[in-house]
Amino acid sequence: MATPRVRRSITQLVAAAALVVAVSACSGGPGPEGDSVGPKNGNSNSNNNNNNGNGGSYGKPSGGNGSAQPAPRGGSSTDGSPPPQEERPDRALEMTDPAEDSQSTFALDIDTGSYTRFRDAVNQGSSISPDEVRTEEFVNYFQQGYEAPRDGLAVSIDAATLPFRAGHRLVRVGISSAAADSESRTDVDLVLVVDCSGSMNEANKMETTKAALRTLARSLRSTDRVAMVCYSTEAEVALEPTDASDRRAIDRAIDSLRPQASTNAEAGLALGYDLAQSMQRKGRMSRVVLVSDGVANVGATGASQILERISTQARAGTNLISVGVGIQDYNDHLLEQLADRGDGWHVYVDTTAEAERVFATGLTGSLVVAASDAKAQVEFDPEQVQGYRLLGFENRDVADQDFRNDAVDGGEVFAGHTTTALYDVELREGAGNGSFVTATVRYLDAGGRAVERTRQLRDGECAPTLDQASPRLRQDLVVAMLTDRLTHGPWSQWVSVSDLRQEAASLPAALDGDRDVAELVRLVEQATT
Repeated sequence: MATPRVRRSITQLVAAAALVVAVSACSGGPGPEGDSVGPKNGNSNSNNNNNNGNGGSYGKPSGGNGSAQPAPRGGSSTDGSPPPQEERPDRALEMTDPAEDSQSTFALDIDTGSYTRFRDAVNQGSSISPDEVRTEEFVNYFQQGYEAPRDGLAVSIDAATLPFRAGHRLVRVGISSAAADSESRTDVDLVLVVDCSGSMNEANKMETTKAALRTLARSLRSTDRVAMVCYSTEAEVALEPTDASDRRAIDRAIDSLRPQASTNAEAGLALGYDLAQSMQRKGRMSRVVLVSDGVANVGATGASQILERISTQARAGTNLISVGVGIQDYNDHLLEQLADRGDGWHVYVDTTAEAERVFATGLTGSLVVAASDAKAQVEFDPEQVQGYRLLGFENRDVADQDFRNDAVDGGEVFAGHTTTALYDVELREGAGNGSFVTATVRYLDAGGRAVERTRQLRDGECAPTLDQASPRLRQDLVVAMLTDRLTHGPWSQWVSVSDLRQEAASLPAALDGDRDVAELVRLVEQATT
């Protein structure tokens, strides 16, 4: 992009990533009503044509149980024509013209908190606000099947026809990080900063926190060290720096945690970073883990007042992992910002199983950095591409000219992670079969050297149907369709609830044995009922 899009004033989080691009085919006709192509403000209209109508049976009633499901707000009419004005989606389909701005640049993101918070809400018969839905975090939660590189980051691209918009393609650009061996990883000095305020007494938040901390403590090696801070109106040390081999002392400290009074997150983090600084030794990792519902009501209550200390410590090598708990009174935005500024990542723990996934089987990947200051830049050929739209990563924006400026912070990529972004892209009528999109990832390796890796994609490499596409690509399409519906996005004028459910229901047969995918199917059913 020529100028920054939603520039974020805080450090961007990064992780092994994957981009998904929906791209229109070369044949054409007038685009569906609601499309616009131009600079990022979407002022000019597209002249490209699509004369094939909607692909497949999308937007039309289906047989069986799905036929009784009406399309919700923004859904298609049953004959496939555009819905009445009062049923149109809240957000128009605005495209960026690559003749005006051919590059899309952003810091990578491995957060998953938005998806697990959605899952927790649905399981409790509730919902989350559309502004808490971050597409990239939904997609990040699921396995992608990318081949891990031997070191640093790798890029891959695959694609398929987008079924509900004739002539479009869904292109996935995957960025994956090298795995780390849990046996050979560097020892870690870990400071747990635990919210012990009164709000943690609600919705079983404190018990969820204790379960997560016990799981984390059991997963540490005997040569690791751990300390713990408990904060309410004031902050206090609940566990002095202790060898991880002393399980009894750690368990006693966890058991002693009790909800108290107000929430002074600033005091808790300040004391936690003081402990981390005192524990820091050459040749060891230093990490702070904040566990909270994000509700701060005394001291500095917003992110801006406590970000500078977090940023300073991140530059000195102490990364922050923020762990959210509790569906009630939860400040998702604060916890995400804190993790971003701390060059770490944000997760939301809703169950014991999720704590096990993050802090037991995935502990090494939660601690070990595979690449630093990573950014992605996706460039579209204006000779072939009519317009593009990034789905997700809205708050990870980086100015195009800063892609190779290592003074502009990207984010830390943790070991064994992947990430997926989404693009809606329209090819020009008569476009050739040359590479229409180029994806490049740039990062700093362990020695501080800049590394770039690039992949390209031609239209001829796209699978002609979803059935011929990678099952994981089909999975990502379902996730993107779901987040679009949750945010009243533009795709809902072509995709009905029945369409979404049918596409989701087809996944388990292709991804047999993946419990996360089976759970996704159930959540789609519940969230759209």
